[in-house]
Amino acid sequence: MSSRHRGRSLALMCLYQIDLVGTDPDRAMKFDWYDKKITREEKDYAVFLVKGVVENRKNIDTLIKKYSENWELSRISVVNRCILRLSILSLQKEPFLAAPVVINEAVELTKEFETEESAQFINGLLDAFYKKEIVANKPQ
Repeated sequence: MSSRHRGRSLALMCLYQIDLVGTDPDRAMKFDWYDKKITREEKDYAVFLVKGVVENRKNIDTLIKKYSENWELSRISVVNRCILRLSILSLQKEPFLAAPVVINEAVELTKEFETEESAQFINGLLDAFYKKEIVANKPQ
């Protein structure tokens, strides 16, 4: 498993705690709840993603609502919301990563932690977001 994938998985678990249980982000990012070895690179990437989502959550949630086609944010499972948040952040803040890679990672995380049906939802939403918010707004 790549360190970026492990970092995304860690970020997902962290965001899940923050969203579901209300864990303080700084406390969650200590990763003392995680019982496996974490490399510095994995931890740094997870912290980057979690901090980015926490700082931009209102804007990201607005985008999720916009592209979820009449689904209320509260109807989207906590895991799916967290995957969407960290993936939208990556698409916005990591332009050096190819969008298909970010979207594929989101789909893989969804398959790992959710269902195949959820993976289709995540893929469709992120693809629409990318095409309408990132590609359409790139300078020609």
